[in-house]
Amino acid sequence: MGDDASSDELRTLVHDLRTPLTIVQGFSDLLVRRGAELEPEQRDEYAQRIAAAARELREIVDRAAAR
Repeated sequence: MGDDASSDELRTLVHDLRTPLTIVQGFSDLLVRRGAELEPEQRDEYAQRIAAAARELREIVDRAAAR
């Protein structure tokens, strides 16, 4: 039973990490590929989204480490 609980916790953790990681990857790739073409406001918005996703990742990792 313990292994099942650990597997479920790991699956949940992986799931929780994927969304913010996808945001970081997507917006950073966009900035690298098209950053020069974007308006400064768009670049700022994308950077803010990356920063917010990074904060979310940190919170997820901190919660997992505290278990």
